[in-house]
Amino acid sequence: MKQLNRREILKLTGAAGAAGLVANSPFGGLVAGAQPATSAVATKSSPLGVGSRGYYLTFGRIPTVTLETWRSIMDSFAEDGVDHVVLYLGGAFRSRKYPITWQYNKEHENVRHNFVGPLIDYAHRRNIKILLGFTPYTYDGTNQYAFQRPDLKGIQANGNLARLQGIHSWGYNLNPTKTDTKRFMLDYVREMYFEFYPNADGLLIESADIDICLGGDCGGPTRYYEIEYEFVQQISEEVWAHNQGAQILVYPHYFTGAPNGADMPYDPRWGLFFTPWTVNLELAKRASYAYYFDLDVLDKSPRYVQASVKYARDNGFAGYLPSHEFFTYVPEHAEIGDTSVIGRQLHPFGIEVIGLDENPYTDPLVAVNRTAYREYSRNPDLSDDAFRVLLGQAVFGDSATDQDIDDLLSMHDAYYFGKSLFSPAAQADPLILRHNLERGIMSSDDLRRVHDGLEALPAVTHRLRTSPNPAVRHLSRHAELITKNWRPADRELLASHLGT
Repeated sequence: MKQLNRREILKLTGAAGAAGLVANSPFGGLVAGAQPATSAVATKSSPLGVGSRGYYLTFGRIPTVTLETWRSIMDSFAEDGVDHVVLYLGGAFRSRKYPITWQYNKEHENVRHNFVGPLIDYAHRRNIKILLGFTPYTYDGTNQYAFQRPDLKGIQANGNLARLQGIHSWGYNLNPTKTDTKRFMLDYVREMYFEFYPNADGLLIESADIDICLGGDCGGPTRYYEIEYEFVQQISEEVWAHNQGAQILVYPHYFTGAPNGADMPYDPRWGLFFTPWTVNLELAKRASYAYYFDLDVLDKSPRYVQASVKYARDNGFAGYLPSHEFFTYVPEHAEIGDTSVIGRQLHPFGIEVIGLDENPYTDPLVAVNRTAYREYSRNPDLSDDAFRVLLGQAVFGDSATDQDIDDLLSMHDAYYFGKSLFSPAAQADPLILRHNLERGIMSSDDLRRVHDGLEALPAVTHRLRTSPNPAVRHLSRHAELITKNWRPADRELLASHLGT
């Protein structure tokens, strides 16, 4: 059975979360992964970060946020007991050796002002470790190098040169068999870690599985991951020589064996970082420690967050480090096939009332999943009633009523049910409805759900506007935006597809 890559899973499921994919959905068999190879060695050492909480953030795709706001964000994370944050820094620092890597992102606040060093120091004061993220030979920043050195482009399995692709950073995957490619990759990461941010706590080395170099001397996926492993091993040794306690998380491709990975020696100093498309529970058990990542906190309802926390707990992961990232760039391409975003300013979590240099984690809708992550991490078996009480207190204070909580969850559903990485749900923005109809991904149940939500919206808006609780009234902005977005022609389109 074919194993899907991450982008295919996002297309199939609308950024579906890992727990459902792995355990319960029809896609489970497609993402289960290969059996572990024999060279991954178990260890008796105590796992690091048992019960760890953290977030993965593609920092380069958040160009508008300043240091002051990032400090506020770290404060929010610390309030929730977060102890790890992955800042994916590829393409988001002003490399002196390879300026081509940030030219596409030259307006990024960190490219302009280089504040990540002080931000790391601030995170440490809040007891948060910062790991710097990047991907060998591709993805953000790295894939820009081929514009300067087209002779280093990777080769597809069909023998053609790498195609233009990416998210935000659109470029070309590199050929790691080339001497100059290897030199570039090592120099780029050395510069990032040793010269720019030596106060970081380690690295997340994120393997790619989209358009990696498979043709020519790359020799297919097994050989590719053997070559990538050489880089991972070398940079890891250099980082540990600098800081023997540095934490280095790697993807499992190097240890899963053929046909979708290599069979290389496992160093127990590495932690493994599993995703829905790479999860391999047998390999996770044999590693020194492993973290689990998915997208449920980013774009799902609290029940999915609870399921993912339980999945991480029940399968012995040392921590659950999901994506809770947001984007504030203007796409120039169809991101993961989504043409509706081209030329549109992205707002945090697709919620336009949140400013481009504002801490989005204080927004009431974002706070729903933030609260779910915090409280279910503390008690994965928390009852629905107990969670509602905690949610009401967190967002509205002790005076929150059952109706307030119902309205909050209704508004969360309007923005989150079926949202993408980049845009809100169809109920929040009819442009998304039109786009989804064109792609054929709106079922009759989905359309009915949008219709029913819009029918209930006037009453919800009235309650929010007239509430004596200012925190509840603050939520009325979100309801009013939906009303503003929906024109009569949009309602007519919805009705025509419902046959009403």
